[in-house]
Amino acid sequence: MAGQFVTKVRRATLCAGLAMLALTAAGGAATRVGIGKMTVTPNRVPAGSTNDFTFGFLADTGAVRGTTLVDVPRGWSKPQRTSASAPGYFELQALSCPGTRISGISGRRIVIATKCAKGRSFKLVYHRGVAPQISADGFVFLTQTRPANAPRKTRFKPLGPRKQAVVRVRGAAVAGLFMTVTSVATAGQAFNATVRAVDAFGNNAADYAGTVTLTSTDSKATMPAPYAYGPTDVAQHTFTGLVLRTLGTQRLTATESHGFTVQSGPITVSPFSS
Repeated sequence: MAGQFVTKVRRATLCAGLAMLALTAAGGAATRVGIGKMTVTPNRVPAGSTNDFTFGFLADTGAVRGTTLVDVPRGWSKPQRTSASAPGYFELQALSCPGTRISGISGRRIVIATKCAKGRSFKLVYHRGVAPQISADGFVFLTQTRPANAPRKTRFKPLGPRKQAVVRVRGAAVAGLFMTVTSVATAGQAFNATVRAVDAFGNNAADYAGTVTLTSTDSKATMPAPYAYGPTDVAQHTFTGLVLRTLGTQRLTATESHGFTVQSGPITVSPFSS
């Protein structure tokens, strides 16, 4: 259940930004896409880590004279301009777009008065931005533009789906193990157990490489061989062929080569009935 909840949260985290991008792509009309391209460095960070991010805006297909909006996803440090030493401080470097400046911040939205000729660029620096504690394949810092001479009720146009700044948040360093296993087993019948190497927030740990060994309180049990985790396992492996033979309450213990260990909940072993 916990794993399902985390998956749902990860999907929900992306919906707000991706939904608007999907609407843009579905229309297929160039008039629905804002002018410009936004990149970000770094674009892959550990969960819960603090980083300085540099967003680079390029007026790629035409001039941008008007307003640019950049939305910081929920879960990240809230943007602010009050304290340069506090998390979430934003500054703008006009570079080849003189006159471009941050005109305000409303909630999680940075409002930028933009004056960029075609082919010109500016940088937006996000200082001490703290990443969410939940890993996800991509957080979209949704960027939209609107010309200065557009009617008041004209909607902002999001940049194209491939022109948005996206940051991937992966698991942090391993901080423990998590085991998923049945609470009921039949004596002599094989079952499986999944062991994840997790970070301090419950995400699969990044770049985990270790060997996990399973043992049991049942002296007559059959346990699978120790398993060495590799890059393609993404810190998760399902052990198969576990067999308990002693009736009553038994437990499993997973121990890995760096000293982390976890014990399963009670497993009730019942007699086999044909």
